[in-house]
Amino acid sequence: MIVSILLILIVLAQNPKGGGLSSTFAGSNQVMGARRTADFLEKATWYLAIALVALSLLATITQPKHGGEQKSVVESKVKENQPTALPEIPIPTEQSSDSAN
Repeated sequence: MIVSILLILIVLAQNPKGGGLSSTFAGSNQVMGARRTADFLEKATWYLAIALVALSLLATITQPKHGGEQKSVVESKVKENQPTALPEIPIPTEQSSDSAN
């Protein structure tokens, strides 16, 4: 969650046309100038994106397996409530023609 939030904030701080946070420092002579800020934001974006992908893969790999096939909670509740066998329904037999007369 933290990596995702940081990635969102870094991307929102950038401007697609080269402005963004780096344009604020363009006119001043700071230790971190406009170009260095843009480089930092670009590198931070790449590092956070790679971290997000790596954490996603790690979470998928380390997820516990349940018998090879995973089922949702809804599927398991439906299976619990289903009857195991159908009830027997008596089938009426035809009466012989002698008893009908």
